[in-house]
Amino acid sequence: MSVPVTILSGVLGAGKTTTLNHVLTADHGREAAVLVNDMGEVNVDSEAVERRIGDGTDVVELSNGCICCGMAGEFERAVTDLALEETFEHLLVEPSGISEPKPVARQFVRGPAAGFYELRSVTTVVDARAFYDAFGEGEAVRRGGDGDRPLSDLIVDGIEFCDRVLLNKTDLVTEAELDAVIGTIRTLRPAVEIVPTTFGELDPEAVLDGSAFDAEAVGAAASWKRALRRYDAAEDDDETHDNHDEAHDHDEAHDDHDEAHDHSHPPEVYGIDSFVYDRRRPFDPGTLLEVLRDLPDGVVRAKGWLHVAGRPDHALRFSLAGQEASVDIAGRWVASLDGAARKRHRESRESVWDDRWGDRQTKLVFIGRDVDERALCDRLDDCLRAGDGADDPHAVSATAKNPFPGETKTELRL
Repeated sequence: MSVPVTILSGVLGAGKTTTLNHVLTADHGREAAVLVNDMGEVNVDSEAVERRIGDGTDVVELSNGCICCGMAGEFERAVTDLALEETFEHLLVEPSGISEPKPVARQFVRGPAAGFYELRSVTTVVDARAFYDAFGEGEAVRRGGDGDRPLSDLIVDGIEFCDRVLLNKTDLVTEAELDAVIGTIRTLRPAVEIVPTTFGELDPEAVLDGSAFDAEAVGAAASWKRALRRYDAAEDDDETHDNHDEAHDHDEAHDDHDEAHDHSHPPEVYGIDSFVYDRRRPFDPGTLLEVLRDLPDGVVRAKGWLHVAGRPDHALRFSLAGQEASVDIAGRWVASLDGAARKRHRESRESVWDDRWGDRQTKLVFIGRDVDERALCDRLDDCLRAGDGADDPHAVSATAKNPFPGETKTELRL
């Protein structure tokens, strides 16, 4: 019989260990094993758990690394050894505060551990105060193993891949701020379960309970992915959307876009909406940078890829979460490959091919409250290159100067 597993995710300081200790000391009648991962030479979280639950209880600890990347092999061995050597009724996994939950969950869904365990829940602990500061009117901060990763990035990773959010430290925000936090979480994940807590105190069943975790469904549930699927479905159903660049009259294109869009979203009380910006022509890098650094305050989440002049080979990925945004290299455009490689890739993958640009295009999802879609699209359209050489990505490459990632630069923080 497979042992049920709960992954207790969350950024540093969210209250994972406090919540874990509360669950372990509660009277729930289950014998639970605990696997704790920390980034330091001394696994502080592991020691805190052991002190709380007393002597004679084994806590498996992983240190000096992140489960989701460099420590995957050690993690795999640890959970397999646990299953072979110990008897218990539930496994609780607390990854480090910089671990992404999806690779950790994959170990129990597709890895060798899947033969011993059944993943029941990926539960993300969110610090209500830190969330409001990262996504609201507070001061944005950075947090990570190297002190350089935006906190909002880490928070979004956890929220976009979980089936339950434990909204902790609710005593540190006002009622209005709490409403704003819940509304923003609903913006990112419309249907996710939200459990408000203070000091990690909750019914342990909120962590231990759960049916089989559906990784595929949860992975597809992020609002930006849902919006993109709706948009692509509308594209397939409407021949007027075969081309979204300068060949269309701008106002007419917007009318078609509005009619084809499914604007389903969480309850209207949150004022949430989403839309997709889709163009073929490359951006002028200088004017684009100005717009990306000055997006409307109502934009909570944005994600997608960019076609930027001066980068004819690279698909650039744009990501915004709260007050922080970045651009990095997503990969190569198929159109930039040589003839044989281009043909092979086109035959093996589905892509919308344009005679002029190949697979090069900008496709951005914007999610937020009370965002003027037309005004933002107009600003982005004003960034599209025009004039001599604009139709030739290689000619543009030779003339355009830009700060965006390329051969020697991998990321741009905005």
